[in-house]
Amino acid sequence: MARPPAPEVSGERREELLAVGLRLFSDKPYDELLLDDIAGEAGVAKGLIYYYFGSKRGYYVAIVQEAARELRGRLDPDPSAVPAERLRRSLDAYLVYVEEHSAGYRTLLGGGIGSDPEVLAIRDAERDFVGSLILEGLGVALPPRPALRAALEGWLSFVEGVSLDWLVRRDIAREGVRDMLMTALAGALAAARTVDPELDVDPQSVAP
Repeated sequence: MARPPAPEVSGERREELLAVGLRLFSDKPYDELLLDDIAGEAGVAKGLIYYYFGSKRGYYVAIVQEAARELRGRLDPDPSAVPAERLRRSLDAYLVYVEEHSAGYRTLLGGGIGSDPEVLAIRDAERDFVGSLILEGLGVALPPRPALRAALEGWLSFVEGVSLDWLVRRDIAREGVRDMLMTALAGALAAARTVDPELDVDPQSVAP
């Protein structure tokens, strides 16, 4: 009887398949990629993808989870730093991930089975995590007041849109993108205060 693969070998092959999927799904929509194409690109039998992930959908969900896990692992600001410095460090880490793992970032945000509840839940969880880092840096208790919640949601969409544009065009320095995002957050906080003057946030505390 043949022995099952050693755990480390099995894990390595799974990681290789995730890496191939990150690259392929970032360039093509979910419906345009066949498992035969993915298996051919990875140099494995299609059955191995079923073995690890159960289905094409399971494979894609695992890829999105991996991209989200890797991005979250980069965001580890110093809690002792002032809000502007914490934001600067977090955005620097975020943009370095975007730049170095463009396939994973595009897979996390775009294309695919975006209407799938599990995929949407992964993306929403990462948005919530980034938003919680901002609120923590501002010293705001959860849940935030409605105007601040809406302002942060808008800012997070801005961050994603600017980051995707930057990946395609690469005509702005990373530091410039970071400062743009910081300035936009200060503006979003100021806008929230026009709606809710009782908000205890200082837009200038996150200005670059």
